[in-house]
Amino acid sequence: MKKFCLVGIFVVVAAIGLGPALQAAEAQHVAPPAKKALQAKPFTMTDFGPWNEEVAKKHVPTVTFEKTGAGLKVTVRVDNHPMDPQKPHWIEWILLEDADGRKLGEKRFKAADPGPATAVFELPAVPDKVKALERCNIHGIWLKEAAVELK
Repeated sequence: MKKFCLVGIFVVVAAIGLGPALQAAEAQHVAPPAKKALQAKPFTMTDFGPWNEEVAKKHVPTVTFEKTGAGLKVTVRVDNHPMDPQKPHWIEWILLEDADGRKLGEKRFKAADPGPATAVFELPAVPDKVKALERCNIHGIWLKEAAVELK
């Protein structure tokens, strides 16, 4: 019984002592997550929530279209936004949906990825409209709805 108690005490002491070391090691590899408050709906250029128009200009993605032999190439970019692991401040992901909210594609980013955050999606068919969403680790989710216009 004495051995069992000593082993148990050793495990507890080791866990307590390693806790801060493990947390420090983890912090070096993964940027701390921003507070992810519940967001009722994505922000847009006209409805930018608690932010201002300047913040909206840096977050609402641009969407361009190119007809291909196989369907449609959609490029979604978030220009003028940092990809900075030191602050940390970056675009976490870009998501493309159809007009009904069905996912057409997604690209995830790391803070150290080069900017601007850009995602290219090859679609087999040409929809009438798409929704491009992006998530900034600080400023939340932003939306650009775009009718498909081919030049």
